[in-house]
Amino acid sequence: MPHVKRVLKYVRDDYCRQLLQLTGVTRAQRIIAHEPELSTTINLKDAYANLDKRQRQTFDDLTRRIDQMTDEVGQEFLARLVKNKAEYAAQDDPYNQAAWVLLHEQSIFEQAESERFADEARLTAKWDSFKVLSSVNQLPDLKGLKEYLTQHFGGDDEVLVELFERERPGIDGTTETLQQVMVYREGVPSLLKEVSKEKKALRETMVRPAREYAFLWNPQKGELEVVTRKKQEREQLAQLFTSKGLGIEQAPEKLERRQLTLDVLKSNPALPFTREEGIEQVSVSYLKFKSTRTKAPYTVRSPAHKAHEKDVYQVMKEDEVEHFLNCDHYSVAEAAIAVKFRKREGQSRANSTTIILKDPCTSNLQDLTERERYLSWNKLKEWGLTHD
Repeated sequence: MPHVKRVLKYVRDDYCRQLLQLTGVTRAQRIIAHEPELSTTINLKDAYANLDKRQRQTFDDLTRRIDQMTDEVGQEFLARLVKNKAEYAAQDDPYNQAAWVLLHEQSIFEQAESERFADEARLTAKWDSFKVLSSVNQLPDLKGLKEYLTQHFGGDDEVLVELFERERPGIDGTTETLQQVMVYREGVPSLLKEVSKEKKALRETMVRPAREYAFLWNPQKGELEVVTRKKQEREQLAQLFTSKGLGIEQAPEKLERRQLTLDVLKSNPALPFTREEGIEQVSVSYLKFKSTRTKAPYTVRSPAHKAHEKDVYQVMKEDEVEHFLNCDHYSVAEAAIAVKFRKREGQSRANSTTIILKDPCTSNLQDLTERERYLSWNKLKEWGLTHD
């Protein structure tokens, strides 16, 4: 698997040995320990190849988790949460940093994964927010909540509940303190196809994937966010949390999700920014119009290699299709805004990205770094593209 190869290639040999030990390997570890240093990389690969099915699955999971946290988003979460920052900074590269945290501060690594899961979901359509209609600013009763969630989701051996306190940057520039409750439950059994090395054929393995749920409780605001892919479950889970975790029987009120107001772009608005905010250039590079009568779409895209050289309004003027901007029968269904960020210290070049917005409330902000994500959302609010 690619993530296994990358971890074995980039992570220090002694860290790889510790990861192998976590799978239950003992004999292979003793053999590796007596080999010359120059040959340890090859022996580590051989040791992985000789793992049994259960051990290999464990090692695959560990290396996948490390690989996922080596990008800029993962590194920002780890750097912010890690306790021994000096030792973390002393590691050679993102792979060794992620591996070090997993091995030496496992609870911090797990918290970083959970925070990332919740924050990315908040910038997609995988969450709903609720107002608790009672004056309460207490921590959830984790013991009672855990017992009820365990029964609700299927039994002691199939459910894991964790609680931690965290901070999150708000879109207004402030920092809010939350209690995040994570629930992991065993999913429905499914067949996973894989290639058999012995017979060079496909084989099917039964797996039970874990499903994740997140509750983010803000005691100061009395607001609860429920993160799950199943939209129909969120209201029920919000009521379950408030009644069993907070002791409030009154059902919470569902809040309107952040809505995009893309029709603002029909007026070719000014999109102000400053270098001090961390942005160098901004331009609208793509608009998709949809007829309110027939639902027929019309798309305009900047053909420039760099979207900042010619925005979509120049293209519409050249193509003589500016009437779409003035016609009440067409609304903006999708838009793309090209943003060039200011180069930060240590970067060889500045980051550029395209913010994709889809009516009514979908975006690709989860693909940006944490810093760029919140900066971009603040600008969208300032530009009038959301009424949040």
